[in-house]
Amino acid sequence: MPQGICVFDEKLCLRVWNQGFIDALGLPPEIVCEGVHFAELMRIPASRGDCGPGDTEAIVEGLTAEAGKFEAQRFERTHPSGRAYLIQREPLLIDQQPGGFIATYTDISEQRASAEREQLAQKVYTHTPAGIIFTDEEHRILSINPATTQMTGYEAFELVGLTVFGLIDLHGEQARQDFEADLAQRASWQGELDITRKNGKGFPAGTRVNRVDDPQSGLPAHYVWILADITEHKQSEERMRHIAQHDALTGLPNRMALLLRLAQLLPEARRHGWRVAMMFLDLDRFKIINDTLGHQIGDELLREVACRLSRVVRETDFVARLGGDEFVIILPGISSAADAAVVAGKAIATLASPIEANGHELHTSPSIGISVFPDDGPDGDTILKNADTAMYHAKAAGRNNFQFFATEMNLATSERLSIEHKLRHAMSRNELALCFQPQFKAGDITPTGVEALLRWHHPTEGMISPARFIPIAEETGIIVEIGEWVLATACREMKRWIDAGMKPIRIAVNVSARQLRRRDFCETVANALTLSGLPAELLELEITESAVMENPQEAILILQRLGGMGVTLAIDDFGTGYSSLAYLKLFPIDHLKIDRSFVADIETDLNDRAIAFGTIALAHSLGLKVIAEGVETEDQLELLRTNGCDEVQGFLLSKPLSSAAAFSFLHARCPAE
Repeated sequence: MPQGICVFDEKLCLRVWNQGFIDALGLPPEIVCEGVHFAELMRIPASRGDCGPGDTEAIVEGLTAEAGKFEAQRFERTHPSGRAYLIQREPLLIDQQPGGFIATYTDISEQRASAEREQLAQKVYTHTPAGIIFTDEEHRILSINPATTQMTGYEAFELVGLTVFGLIDLHGEQARQDFEADLAQRASWQGELDITRKNGKGFPAGTRVNRVDDPQSGLPAHYVWILADITEHKQSEERMRHIAQHDALTGLPNRMALLLRLAQLLPEARRHGWRVAMMFLDLDRFKIINDTLGHQIGDELLREVACRLSRVVRETDFVARLGGDEFVIILPGISSAADAAVVAGKAIATLASPIEANGHELHTSPSIGISVFPDDGPDGDTILKNADTAMYHAKAAGRNNFQFFATEMNLATSERLSIEHKLRHAMSRNELALCFQPQFKAGDITPTGVEALLRWHHPTEGMISPARFIPIAEETGIIVEIGEWVLATACREMKRWIDAGMKPIRIAVNVSARQLRRRDFCETVANALTLSGLPAELLELEITESAVMENPQEAILILQRLGGMGVTLAIDDFGTGYSSLAYLKLFPIDHLKIDRSFVADIETDLNDRAIAFGTIALAHSLGLKVIAEGVETEDQLELLRTNGCDEVQGFLLSKPLSSAAAFSFLHARCPAE
């Protein structure tokens, strides 16, 4: 028999048993014999703790007392082996009196494990947050769990018997057939599906489908669909994607989004033969606003610029911010370059009106470079680089304008990069030097000063013109370091000349706009004077009118500090910028320098003559002296002298000289008293 069987007499002594009984209790075979008492047999499993904690003898007494009742009993026990048994006892009656009992031990381990698994499965099915749908082989719904009801809004009775594809949006009958065929072939599927709720709204669900085959026939019997609502996950992904691809300040797409857009757009444009314009915009004077008024004001300006640019383009166009004050506009599907010119004109116009930011009225303008795909490049990197190149030419052309890319621009850009690279090593290699051009009284041609001029002697290229490298030094900021060197060297040279016996005269040093914007500029000047020992009144700083007009209020404060130190101040290249007379009279300056462009044609051009003479009269009315530069003929000198010009400078009187030649020239004319 599969069960263990034992028979005990009325004295609870063993009379009959089989091997199953020994196995069920885990008894040593040698102690199982006829006549052994029930208590002796129970003591062994009791000592192993089969019946729970406590005193072994007390447990044995309890078991023995229970057996001695000779009543019908049915209970379950789990033995140390882990096997579970159903124990059934029936009394044996002899002449209606208890004559012992018979007991059977049935192993129910598998049945109990199966029941536990079913209970666990039912708990999982009921309480899991994932939706579970059981269908037959035709995908008709047999049952759903509560999570499916919570996700879809459908109760079980509303779905049972219907096909599961009533919940799933597969976008067409053909897509459904393809899905079923794929599932039938693979027996499982995993991915994302759009599920439709009872209210008609949809949600994305991570879905896994497994086929359950009939164990006997091997044919499909059921399908198990497991659904997880991934709405929050998708929203989180979208938020992260938006953060990664958008500028936090303006909300515009960033460089990554721009490159992704180009990667999608250009292959399509190439396939259809479309033209795509790339516009690279850089804001003029933004750094000045940002540095002087603070980043908060600068940020407000950038946000407003982003809004204005977005309003002047089509819905199909693309506006991005690369960083700083650089923006890019992509114009897909244009018919000609003229279309890009129209949009560029709109961008310039929309930024022409003032921008209000925290009580400040700000003015900015764009310099715009335009390149066109595929005319100006075969890929996104190339047309973006070429648009950037064209933007630099727009800046060089006076700013607040747009320029189309031309091949020769790359040559200029390559030269610019070459000059920049060489310039960064010029100072450490002692390639820079100063020459000096004297200045004279217009009346008697007595030397009054000397202007320090920067020269660059490259070991392989020879003399490099200041017109080539000074603008690049300005753009890159190298001019600050160079300017400090020029200032210190000029002061040191003039002091050396004076110590060598020359009469003291002033030395003029040009100051760049970048130097003037630095907060420590006045300290730099004071340091140069202190280290050289040159008196402050012998140093003249020449500042272009465009530099001081970038931020007049700030310039006034700086010039006042310099004037208070005793330094002489001059406005250089006067007439070429955009000076306001209202500000001019507020600047604590000593000299105006008439630009050489007006002096060159003073003999023949009545307009230039009027400007030069008007400047002289204006300066004298403000109590300023006038220096005219670029004097090359006697007639020019005579016209300037007779019309009250105070000082002159030019090749007629002296070309720029080396330090030794300048000292000899000036010492001969200005010996120490």
